[in-house]
Amino acid sequence: MNTTIYYFSATGNSLMVAKDLSEQLTDSKIVQISKKNMSISKDTKSDKIGFVFPVYNFGIPVMVKNFIENLQLSKHTYIFTIATCGGMIGAALDQMKKILNKKGIKLAASFSVFMPGSDQLMFQTVSEEEQNKLFKNEKEQVYTIASAIKNGQYVEYKTNAIMSPVYNLLYTATFRPKAMGKNFWTDEKCIGCGLCSKVCPASNIVMYEGKPKWDNQCESCLACMQWCPQKSIQYKKATVKKGRYHHPDIKVNDLIQKS
Repeated sequence: MNTTIYYFSATGNSLMVAKDLSEQLTDSKIVQISKKNMSISKDTKSDKIGFVFPVYNFGIPVMVKNFIENLQLSKHTYIFTIATCGGMIGAALDQMKKILNKKGIKLAASFSVFMPGSDQLMFQTVSEEEQNKLFKNEKEQVYTIASAIKNGQYVEYKTNAIMSPVYNLLYTATFRPKAMGKNFWTDEKCIGCGLCSKVCPASNIVMYEGKPKWDNQCESCLACMQWCPQKSIQYKKATVKKGRYHHPDIKVNDLIQKS
C-alpha cells in the first residue's frame, strides 16, 4: 500500500519526523508543503496520507491549513497526522479533525512528537543535552507510530477538552503571521548571501540591493532567522540575545522549496 507524507518544516524538526517515518513505511514518499506545491489540489490515489507539521501559536500553520482545505481526498483513505511541538499541542489536532470533518473524512490517527522548541520570539533555545534527549525520544516514538500506521490502527489523541477551546480562541484571535514580515531586520553581519530567501517556504523574501526584504506573506516559521549562516536576522529586539536552532541532521538544501 502506498503512503504519501506531506510535511511543513522550517527548522527541520517536522522534516526529520517525516523522513524517519518514511523509512519505516514501505512504498512511501514525502512531499513538502510550500508555496511552490500549493498547486497540488488532489490526492485520491494514495492508500494512506499523512500530514506532519509544527504547532504555531497553539494551532496549525496557515499554509498547512490552506493546503489541506484545498486538497481533494478520497473518503476511503487512511488519514493520519503528526504535530511536532516544543511545548503544548494546543488546538492543532482538534483543528485537523474539523478541517477533515468538513470534507466528510475521518482523521484515523493523530500523534504528537516533542522536539526542541524554536520560537526565539518568546523563548531561549534548549540545551544540547536536552536536544539529544528529544532526538532519541523522537526515533522511538516514530517507530511506534509507524507500527500503528502499518496496521491501519485508529488512534485518537486525547486533547484537553477544557483548554482546547481556549487554545483555539487564542489562535484565532492573536495569530496574524502575514503581518510579521515588517518586523524582521538584519544587523551588520549580513553578507547578502540570499539563503534566507531560498529557504522561506512562503517565498516571502526577495533580495533588494544585496539585502533581504520581507513581504506580507510571512508564515511565522522563522526559517530565515534559524538558517542564516551569520545569525544576522533579527525580529524586533526579541531575538538579539537569543540563540538559533535547526535540526543538526537536516541540511539547509533539504528545506529549499522543491516542486
